[in-house]
Amino acid sequence: MNAPSQTRLLTDQELARLDELLAAINPDESMLLEELDGFFAALACSPEPVSEDEYLPVVLGLEDREAAPADDTPDVAEIRRLLQKHRAAVSGQLFEGEGYSPVLGYDEDDQAHGNAWAVGFVRGMGMRPDAWAVVEEDEEVADALEPVFRLVEEVEPDGDREPEPIADDEREAAIESMLDGVMDIYDYFREQRERNLAPKEPIRRDPQKVGRNDPCPCGSGRKYKACHGADTTH
Repeated sequence: MNAPSQTRLLTDQELARLDELLAAINPDESMLLEELDGFFAALACSPEPVSEDEYLPVVLGLEDREAAPADDTPDVAEIRRLLQKHRAAVSGQLFEGEGYSPVLGYDEDDQAHGNAWAVGFVRGMGMRPDAWAVVEEDEEVADALEPVFRLVEEVEPDGDREPEPIADDEREAAIESMLDGVMDIYDYFREQRERNLAPKEPIRRDPQKVGRNDPCPCGSGRKYKACHGADTTH
């Protein structure tokens, strides 16, 4: 029997509130929930960490990426809190490796398309393009990302090419392959990511020399020369 997940997902009410806040703070420019979910999945997989101050302007659709808003209004503070919680939820699901439940939008026929999620993932990759350059060299990563790029190409074709539509009977499989591929990518970069996230070893200095009349560092309260320094005194 599997242990219960330790990841705390946003409730439906929290997701609706986050969607409302994002739409209100920068209409037509801030990310939708589906795109945001894909974006955070890419940040979770990223070989190199991306800070909140870096990603927040992108999520909010601000032209100046250096202009992360300060927590000077209740709405911004609430957005930050909900974004932090959702990012942690996405990362936690991928870390646990028991399956990933994406936030997808559905049309009137109850059909998920997955395009916005894929676009968000690619935008997340763009936060650290050099670190993701391996996708052009490693066939394993390229194969895992192929469904992502296919769903992006459908809505954002390169150049003047007509978008290549995905048949309805293929879409569900394409989305499933995309999510399976993301799990593979997360594992592929796991060692590199953990190495980059590990705290740096502090610089060690030689211990300060203890004077003969100083208190003994053992904590006895006696002078060093009468305690642990006695055997060094001639």
